[in-house]
Amino acid sequence: MKKEGDKLEKFYQTILTYIRKRPLLEKILLWVVKYSPYITMAIYPCIIIYLLIIQSPLLIKVLYKPLGAFLVVTIIRKLVNRPRPYETLNIEPLVSHKKGESFPSRHAVSSVIIGLVCFYVSPILGIFGVIVATIVCLSRIIAGVHYISDVLTAIAIAVLFYMI
Repeated sequence: MKKEGDKLEKFYQTILTYIRKRPLLEKILLWVVKYSPYITMAIYPCIIIYLLIIQSPLLIKVLYKPLGAFLVVTIIRKLVNRPRPYETLNIEPLVSHKKGESFPSRHAVSSVIIGLVCFYVSPILGIFGVIVATIVCLSRIIAGVHYISDVLTAIAIAVLFYMI
């Protein structure tokens, strides 16, 4: 188990050292980590308003699926209360973040489920939403605030709720 933790620590240290040695890259990634979730937050109410205006029966799905996924992840996080990578490994994250409740990632589950429900409105919007979700998910890992398993579990939960 120690060897696995060492590999994980080396993984994060390698990524974070690489980024920190390139100020422009670090600045870009800090911007991405901070602002990419806002793109999802902007798309979601627009979808809701659009579906309200056209009186689409899909509105109910667009409301309950993200809400359900978000609530399930929030409950799991409280129950598990997994420490974040920077709490257990010898790394300094790119951004400051609260401690604990790392598993699963709420940013990841929210961005993925919203990206997926974008397909109800338009395939092009859905592809855009999934691309944004991918950026959000990767940025959580690269920033050192989530383990890969936090993000992969969140993605699985989002896909499950989308399929329900």
